[in-house]
Amino acid sequence: MKAQFIAEAAKQDSAFSEREYGLKNFLEFVKTAPEIAVQIRIGSDMLLAPATAGDLLSAYARPLPRLRRDFWRAFIEFAIAGTTRLYDASEDKIVVEQLPTTRKGIVIDPVSREMQIAWRKAFSGEQPESVKGPLLGSLEGAGTAIFNEFARRLRENPTVMHAWNRFLQKQITDHVAAWAAANEVPEERWCSGTSRSDDGPAKNRCRPKRTASVNALSCTTFWTTCQSKTGCNFVSRWSGC
Repeated sequence: MKAQFIAEAAKQDSAFSEREYGLKNFLEFVKTAPEIAVQIRIGSDMLLAPATAGDLLSAYARPLPRLRRDFWRAFIEFAIAGTTRLYDASEDKIVVEQLPTTRKGIVIDPVSREMQIAWRKAFSGEQPESVKGPLLGSLEGAGTAIFNEFARRLRENPTVMHAWNRFLQKQITDHVAAWAAANEVPEERWCSGTSRSDDGPAKNRCRPKRTASVNALSCTTFWTTCQSKTGCNFVSRWSGC
């Protein structure tokens, strides 16, 4: 990205160096803009997003465990009237029981419809205008049909759909992890024990996924923000990465 910054400066018959602003490196330069959230990953990846998109950025900033399928379904599928979901630690399985029940286990409260809609709205709100409008519009209806409409809109843009899947994975993972910590359920119980990276084979251990970088911030916003923050006068608009 620094190379792109330098190249754009050259097009404007100017030059760029973060040292002109008394900064040691390009990362420090980027961090001077409060409108930009920065996450550093293992290696040398630097992920950027608008400061308001912290949750979206954090979904890419670190690897995530892969949930066991039964835990995923128990938390993501809506509650069914007259039933309860329990985790039976002695048998290491999740059961659905009719109420009332005498079965012992740790109660699982599925993520509510309202919360799942809130996740979708938060994600949609950080997308470009051409994407944000249709996504938010799909959530204006009633009932469960809005979830199908939201999914249909996502399928129109595979890149956005991939970002949503990652975002949703983090929300569910954080939710399950908090439940597990509160109920003293070890991670190896709710983690599937396998992880697959975006660029490599599955590994037989309960370790998070390594993912490719995401360009979560448009270059236009990045250049404009940095120009405003640092007083750079050689960039007026940047329309491509």
